[in-house]
Amino acid sequence: MIACAASCIIGSAQLQAVNIVPVPTSVKETRTIVRLPSDRLGVHAADKQLRHVAQVWGESLEKPYEAGTVELESGFERIVSPVVLPEVRLCGRESDADVRLAIDDSLGDEAYVLEIAPESVVVRGGSAAGVWWGLQTMTQLLVQAAEASSPGQDLQLSGLVINDSPRFAYRGAHLDCCRHFFTVDEVKKFIDIMSLHKLNTLHWHLTDDQGWRIEIRKYPLLTKIGAVRAETKVGHYDDTEAGYDGTPYGEGCYYTAKDVKEILEYASDRQVTVIPEIEMPGHAVAALASYPWLGCRGEGYEVRETWGISDDVFCIGKESTFDFLEDVLDEVCEMFPSEYIHIGGDECPSIRWKDCPDCRKRMESEGLESERQLQGYLLHRIEQYLNAKGRKIIGWDEILEGGVTPTATVMSWRGPKGGITAANKGNDVVMTPNNYFYLDYYQTADPKKNGEPQGIGGYVSLEKSYSFDPYDRLDDNARKHIKGIQANTWTEYIATFDHLQHMDLPRFSALSEIAWSSGKTSYEDFLGRVTASLKPLYEYYGFIYAPYVFEGIE
Repeated sequence: MIACAASCIIGSAQLQAVNIVPVPTSVKETRTIVRLPSDRLGVHAADKQLRHVAQVWGESLEKPYEAGTVELESGFERIVSPVVLPEVRLCGRESDADVRLAIDDSLGDEAYVLEIAPESVVVRGGSAAGVWWGLQTMTQLLVQAAEASSPGQDLQLSGLVINDSPRFAYRGAHLDCCRHFFTVDEVKKFIDIMSLHKLNTLHWHLTDDQGWRIEIRKYPLLTKIGAVRAETKVGHYDDTEAGYDGTPYGEGCYYTAKDVKEILEYASDRQVTVIPEIEMPGHAVAALASYPWLGCRGEGYEVRETWGISDDVFCIGKESTFDFLEDVLDEVCEMFPSEYIHIGGDECPSIRWKDCPDCRKRMESEGLESERQLQGYLLHRIEQYLNAKGRKIIGWDEILEGGVTPTATVMSWRGPKGGITAANKGNDVVMTPNNYFYLDYYQTADPKKNGEPQGIGGYVSLEKSYSFDPYDRLDDNARKHIKGIQANTWTEYIATFDHLQHMDLPRFSALSEIAWSSGKTSYEDFLGRVTASLKPLYEYYGFIYAPYVFEGIE
């Protein structure tokens, strides 16, 4: 069979079209129509773990808003469809079930088989994760079926067998909670959105110049002082006449260990791994404002009120800086079980190191020829420290300049070039190029004309995102080091969760298909499937999505 295109009719002309994003590995037609009750689905799970998966899936199908269109205080519009999905209940007897879940050891961990047959729907996965991803496909099909049926009627699904597995093990979405903060419930909703797109890794940006957002018990001033900036620049960073809003931002805007635990449990239930980012040695002004001895000047720091890059960074000459960083990472590792810890490593000026006597002494003792090499020294030490704790580092592509070891994973953000260099050197790579997957960039060529909310600049349309090839200019040996791709949403100009959703949707759909599917179709076919499948899903859940491509605007 073919890799389920937008116009793919399963069976005969009487059967509904199957539209799935990301495109499955294979779809086999069975020329039948399967009817499921519209009010309640009985689900039988083979073991305790899968019963929990079924319970979480049932909760995920609950409709959060009443049908209708609402103008929100944030200035965005929420559209909620009248579609209603059935309630999920667990069945003790397999014979009573409409949907049966099972583990199939012959499949890869995240692979699944979804069979829609007259007797029941069967979802088999290589693990609980595989079953979960199969259920996400089932959710898309249920929404399409509910859209096509009248209230109270059985849901009609095309009989088919889907065999599917992901292209990449790492399928990521980045969330910046430093520039603007998002509540625990909003982070959970972000995870819901990720999960529906079969994305499995949340890169959680927790520290930066404009705010420190994670509680560290040993250093309480990080959240007492470092979480709060006195005011925020109005308008764009380059607008010298815009001024500031005069309003303090960030009081109480941080995550406690309890918050982190709650979010991690929620993510785990949805097969999402969370990787924390603790920025170093740059993007550290919030930490310096809290504990001035961490900087080369040792005084005069304030949490940064505007965006861009600060010359003030961690002092690498002082041993107390490493004591601080190791203490912070100890607590971060206590909270986060992830294999990787993101240590930033980007956009770090060296001007303060040049004039710092402590940094000069460090250079002399370590035999370093330039202050620029101090960044590599810090990254080496932090990598060794985390390796000793059984963790690995991941950092932005600037970490290549410090000569990191082959165990470090590089996140290529300045276009694909850094990832190509890293992969050819033998480092594992996550591709997150700004010219394809920075979702704080505008979505249309004329944002003012099209009424787009403020972005940082640039232009990344859905079609541009979909055109990305993670393997471009790589030979077979280098390709094995590409572990996945990720979209980044920086929030300098994104103050509300409604705005965040508007920037990510529907562009997450392009990320999803490239990260999951090896059988990418034409853009026209892809947009047809997004329109037929994901747009109704967004409207079922009341997600805020950008309407431009659905209105013929690119």
